[in-house]
Amino acid sequence: MKNLKFKLAAAALVLGIGSALATASNPFANKTWGRQSNGVYVDLTGHSPDEYNCTASSSVCTAIYPATQNPNTNPANPISIQQGAFSGL
Repeated sequence: MKNLKFKLAAAALVLGIGSALATASNPFANKTWGRQSNGVYVDLTGHSPDEYNCTASSSVCTAIYPATQNPNTNPANPISIQQGAFSGL
């Protein structure tokens, strides 16, 4: 009986840890950044596109970078960009 209780407790622990990891946000996901007119990028990750605007322009409005890259210190090699003039937030 003790062996069964131990196995059930271990299984509950494994399931609890597994579900916690499955629901945690991915720290390696990409981040979306908006480029303000002064050249400073603001993190848009988690914000709705309704909260900001890109108007017609040839400059960079939004850019997607790896989560570990901050475009304010290293703006090279974005994954993708959207052209326009950024406004909002």
